Amino acid sequence: MNENIIDVLVYLFENYLSEQTNLKEQYTKNNIYSGLEQAGFEKPTIDHAIDWLLSINDKQHQVINQSADAIRYYSPFEVELLDQDGIDFICYLESTGILSPTTRELLLNGLLNLNTDNIDVDDLQWLALIILFSQPDEEQAFASMESLMFDPPVDHEH
Repeated sequence: MNENIIDVLVYLFENYLSEQTNLKEQYTKNNIYSGLEQAGFEKPTIDHAIDWLLSINDKQHQVINQSADAIRYYSPFEVELLDQDGIDFICYLESTGILSPTTRELLLNGLLNLNTDNIDVDDLQWLALIILFSQPDEEQAFASMESLMFDPPVDHEH
């Protein structure tokens, strides 16, 4: 199976992650690992995905809180990785209150740790959902992101 890390993360999220899942618990990690292998994912990609999930909650790598009126400039590497559509989407998520400056930075740090060539908006949606799910006190933002992704747009009659 030719997959990338984002495919594994989405599969993990859809099939295994819940509020009760503890990836640090060896029994749980072994069961998930076995299920991912049975689904056809390769060991190195599974290892990378699990390490990535564990790293987004690592207190050592938490970002510094920023004020809401701070301006974020994207580095040339971030611009190349995300392209303008990705940056516009992140700005949209911030403007709607789904991402705070802190969760935006967690998302960007997570993207940089994926070691992929480019990220499209569909990938960004899933990664933002996973990041918000993993953070305490982000239930409302998670619900808003989930609604954005899965609820059909409302058609208003004039």
